[in-house]
Amino acid sequence: MGSKKLKTKDIIFMAVMWLLALMMLYPFIMMVAISFRPSGQAYQPLFASGITHTLRSYKQVLSHPNFVDWYRNTIVTVVVTIVIRLVITILAAYSFSRLNFKGKRLILAFLVATMMVPGETTMVPRYLYFKEIGILNTLWSIVLPEASEVFYLILLIEFFSSIPGDFTEAATIDGAGHLTILTRIFIPLSGPAIATTVLFSFINIWNNYLDPYLFINNIETQLITPALQFFQEQGGANMPVQMAGSALALIPVIILFVFTQKYFVQGVASSGIKG
Repeated sequence: MGSKKLKTKDIIFMAVMWLLALMMLYPFIMMVAISFRPSGQAYQPLFASGITHTLRSYKQVLSHPNFVDWYRNTIVTVVVTIVIRLVITILAAYSFSRLNFKGKRLILAFLVATMMVPGETTMVPRYLYFKEIGILNTLWSIVLPEASEVFYLILLIEFFSSIPGDFTEAATIDGAGHLTILTRIFIPLSGPAIATTVLFSFINIWNNYLDPYLFINNIETQLITPALQFFQEQGGANMPVQMAGSALALIPVIILFVFTQKYFVQGVASSGIKG
């Protein structure tokens, strides 16, 4: 009887999960479907009859003179930002998890408190500051604010703290310094947490719309997500063309997630962060 109840619960759980998965996937499926339609049929239901399919929207997106520039700008921004973020975050996480220094708890508390400040409240000060130092309308206006993120710092602190102290003691006895311990022990053992940081960082920076929209005005320097607005015709948006551009923009995110999904699950499960 208990086995039957458990089986019934499992079936209900799986049904709910499938329902939620379909709800999440439906907008993506609809986006891809619209991208293959002519503009006159863009708002028809997903399984409507008489729908014609065409590659015209994708040809229009790929033939745009700045599309390759937008893609390249976004890739460069994401890669440079992630590299800088990893260097800063890994060094800071090691310091907070393994070193004792005056004011450590206060500094960490202050950093955590900054997570409560909405980014929108700093838009105007950042704009004026970027204009003052001369990085407005450059990719550095996107890279520098994203160079460090407290969420990933906490993630790596929790992961580094879970590494047994015996490893550190043994390495110290052998004469290893902090940099050697970090590069030879902590980083190799922290693959899942680092992969999680890379994946989340890639998605957040790649999909960033507001910052490049406000801080970059040159069409040649723009990033892919806000640049999709340029696929608009006089009198309104060309929805199939914009959906084709969105589908092409999602390809790197999907590829990265497919290859890092295993590490992402391991990182979240073993990081020690409780939901």
